Amino acid sequence: MHSNTGNCLGCAKIFNRYTGFYEPLKDWFFNVQLKQPAFHISCGGRGQIDQEAAFARGASNAHWLQSAHNYNCAIDTFFMIDGQYRLDADLFEQIAKELAPDIDWYGLPGSSFKEMPHFEIRNWLDLVKQGLLHPVE
Repeated sequence: MHSNTGNCLGCAKIFNRYTGFYEPLKDWFFNVQLKQPAFHISCGGRGQIDQEAAFARGASNAHWLQSAHNYNCAIDTFFMIDGQYRLDADLFEQIAKELAPDIDWYGLPGSSFKEMPHFEIRNWLDLVKQGLLHPVE
């Protein structure tokens, strides 16, 4: 269950679903959430079954091992306003003003896959090739 406390246990549970979530992205998220408590995550790491299910329903263009989610370095987010989950473009634009230099937001104009709630580590593929990131399962 998510709560707008600025330290949401629901978000922490999602981050901890798989061990070893990419700390800089996690830290960035929680720093933003302190300022904007309505900001939450709906998905962090994704195992093979979840990734293929996301692909099948069109929520992802990627198969297993082709998504930053599979390496614990991407999050899908939303805002909880008056108890309702919302994807508010204006609020996302405010969040995007606080992006760390190594984080990509797929809501920006010209994004390779337009997905407003998705944030990921910019160079995740390079980190995988260097052996610094591993699949979540």
